[in-house]
Amino acid sequence: MSVVRAIVILIALALMAVGGRLILEGLHLPGIYLLAMGVVVMAATFFERWRYGATASQAPAAWQRTDERFEDPESGRTMTVYFDPVSGERRYVSEAPDAERSGRRHDGQS
Repeated sequence: MSVVRAIVILIALALMAVGGRLILEGLHLPGIYLLAMGVVVMAATFFERWRYGATASQAPAAWQRTDERFEDPESGRTMTVYFDPVSGERRYVSEAPDAERSGRRHDGQS
């Protein structure tokens, strides 16, 4: 876990704790607001990990390469889709940088 990610999670936990304490003290509106903000920050942190953690530099050995390719809108890199026949999970792996520099298209067209 990165240091920034750990700090964001700690801030989210602090927001939730302070919000919960305010609710217990009878300050419902600010308590609910802080509690909700903590939940939103925590959910966004985990969503970010799930969404962007799906890319890898290489696929595990047992995974099968598919013919699917696409350009990642955030990085501009060409991604290849790999498939795990056991679990059905898909993983997106960045193409080799030297293949991208050669000017070849990865969708089978010239």
